[in-house]
Amino acid sequence: MMPINGLGQAAIPIVGYNYGDKKYQRVQQTWNILLPAGEAIALCGTILFWCFPGQLLQLFSASQEMLTLGIPALRIISVSFVLAASTILCGYFSSGLGNGIINMVSAAIRQLVILIPCLWIFIKISGISHSWYAFWIAEIMACLYSYCMSHKLLKNLS
Repeated sequence: MMPINGLGQAAIPIVGYNYGDKKYQRVQQTWNILLPAGEAIALCGTILFWCFPGQLLQLFSASQEMLTLGIPALRIISVSFVLAASTILCGYFSSGLGNGIINMVSAAIRQLVILIPCLWIFIKISGISHSWYAFWIAEIMACLYSYCMSHKLLKNLS
């Protein structure tokens, strides 16, 4: 996710300067480039984590127990990378438009409000092996929120 954060942080001044200069077409162009680029990067990460989870874990000298738990976890969690990228980039985009609240709320949804209760429920119901699906739910909810709010800001520009 580091490249996604770098992409988003690079977009903030581009969006902000063009928004401040009332060049709304350039703000729209940034949106049209930012999301597909970020999603492509995230998709590459998903493919990497899906195809080589054991090798990635071995970079950290993973024990057999860690491989047993970690390989399915990485595969399950990596499916949500594209949604996470959209959520993160929508947050940065909104920050560039002067609305950091969307970024803060979407991060809270992703990492606290939805994720923690879902993890607790999944662990109680089916154990740790299925708890990783909580990431999907949290990412879907955060992505829906951040995309809708960012899109609303974008529509209200002109």
